[in-house]
Amino acid sequence: MEIDDYQPLLRRRRNSYLKWTESKVLEFLQLVLDLVKDVPESLEKPTAQKFYDKVMERLYTFKDLNYVVLKNKMRLLRTQYISAVHWMSNTGLLAEEYQ
Repeated sequence: MEIDDYQPLLRRRRNSYLKWTESKVLEFLQLVLDLVKDVPESLEKPTAQKFYDKVMERLYTFKDLNYVVLKNKMRLLRTQYISAVHWMSNTGLLAEEYQ
């Protein structure tokens, strides 16, 4: 085997992939909000897989996805929200907003 014939192996995705646009994120958050508005404790209950399967049934956009994709996106959105609130409270912007 010569060095010129070398081709690196390509990584294959095992999980589904979705390019998240702002409209898809808002659509996803609105659906989750509608599902849990009466009982906020029902977020990801009885299991995360069943909860996100229910989300995928209701929206055609998420039909072919694995539930892990939605679960990871929700986790990312939560951490971004908490970081934003923490940043706003440290800079004083949060206090100014409520005055």
